[in-house]
Amino acid sequence: MIAYFDPLMWMRWGGQFVYFWAVSIPWKQFRTGVPAVLLASGLLLLSYFAYSDGGSWRRNLLKDQLSDAIAAENFETTNLLLRRQIEAGDRSATTLYLLAENRFNLGQTQAGSELMRELVVTRRNDDAALWLIQKEYQNKSWTDLDEDQRSDFGRLLTLVSRERPKNMGIKELFGDYLIASERYAEAIPYVRELVQYQPMRGLQAAALARRIGDTAMADRLATATLENVSQAYREEPSNPTVVMAVVQNQVFLGQHAEAVQTLFDAIGRMKTDEHRLGLHQAMGETIVDWIAKIELQPNDTPVARLQILQKLQVALQYAPNNPRVMTLVADQVLKTLDSSNEKLKTVRNALVRGSSPGIAHFVQGTASLMRGDAEAGERHLTLASKHLPNSSAILNNLAVALSQREDGDLEQALILSEQAIASMPDPGPYFYETRGQILFQMERYLDAIPDLERALAAEPLAAVAHATLAKCYEQLDAPELAGDHRAAAEAFAKKAVE
Repeated sequence: MIAYFDPLMWMRWGGQFVYFWAVSIPWKQFRTGVPAVLLASGLLLLSYFAYSDGGSWRRNLLKDQLSDAIAAENFETTNLLLRRQIEAGDRSATTLYLLAENRFNLGQTQAGSELMRELVVTRRNDDAALWLIQKEYQNKSWTDLDEDQRSDFGRLLTLVSRERPKNMGIKELFGDYLIASERYAEAIPYVRELVQYQPMRGLQAAALARRIGDTAMADRLATATLENVSQAYREEPSNPTVVMAVVQNQVFLGQHAEAVQTLFDAIGRMKTDEHRLGLHQAMGETIVDWIAKIELQPNDTPVARLQILQKLQVALQYAPNNPRVMTLVADQVLKTLDSSNEKLKTVRNALVRGSSPGIAHFVQGTASLMRGDAEAGERHLTLASKHLPNSSAILNNLAVALSQREDGDLEQALILSEQAIASMPDPGPYFYETRGQILFQMERYLDAIPDLERALAAEPLAAVAHATLAKCYEQLDAPELAGDHRAAAEAFAKKAVE
């Protein structure tokens, strides 16, 4: 009786059954043995299908069902079929990727992302890395990411870029990532590979080369890009996008005169007012850049200043409301107020008359402040602020005018000064000096010190700023610091006299 519970006995009996059954088949008599042979073959085949999960028929059946479920977006059925495949031993990267994606479709976003990350870490799967990039980073700007996210984004992009070296979309994404990471030298090769599809990428590569100090490469890349876009310009001379591509390359290479000529020729070819207006604005911007380049040269003579004012006349003709043009007009006019050169005076006055009322009042108001007439300065600057309410320079100078009047409203002056500082991404020393002086007049000595210290960066302001800082420290009972600043103020004053 015990033998019936012994598995070895059952195996022995099974083996004996198969042996004697096989022996009993009349192998020498073909007709008689055929049914037995067919039965044995059928039993073996059925046994294989019954006990083998790897049969191709089973796999194909599951694949067909899975394809149908995915196409029908039947996520529950897809999940069930994928589970069956995994239970059957299929843990391929493709199956796990489909499972992770299906989890996401079922609303299990965390589980889907975790499985995708597992594929990236353990299988180095580029499909999973690309999925994570698209789901977690595609619509976010660089500033939206913290340091950990930026590092993760970079690792994913590195994997995808290595596995898909010929994918131009990945190259573009990786190049932009390297630029955002300020890894300019590494970004240049990726950007250059995009030139055949996006010609202006050559100018971007040139700008990157210039940023890392390789001016020879920068000029070479920009020149090659200019040749490419110039060919397109010859084929489409009325295409504003192509015109701007040529102009941008010319400006980058310092060919400002050529850029102005290109714009002058192209404006007459434009077919719509919108395109003409866009090139008019570009003309103003190009001339502003040209003047900025001229001012880097050590040639501040009446002749050079006259040439600058004449160029500004052209800029005003094409872009009278361009903020950069208006700001430069005011700046250049103020620089020549003390000049006795008659030609300069003539052009300067023409510029003021030809500019907007806001600029004219700004120039006249600032000139009044320079002459010590705070009342007239306030009047003109108030009118200027009505025309140009977003001008930080006007707000700053109006704050100066209010603070210099005997009955000036210091609280209002402080408000204007703070508005001027807040309206600029990177306020200069002049703006901080204005607020520092106002705070000093309000006897807020401790608050005034940081602003006055920032003003020391501008040499024309240094003497007055040091003198005011000395008074602040006297009021705060810090005689040693007061003495240091008083000595510095005297040194700057002496230097100015010499």
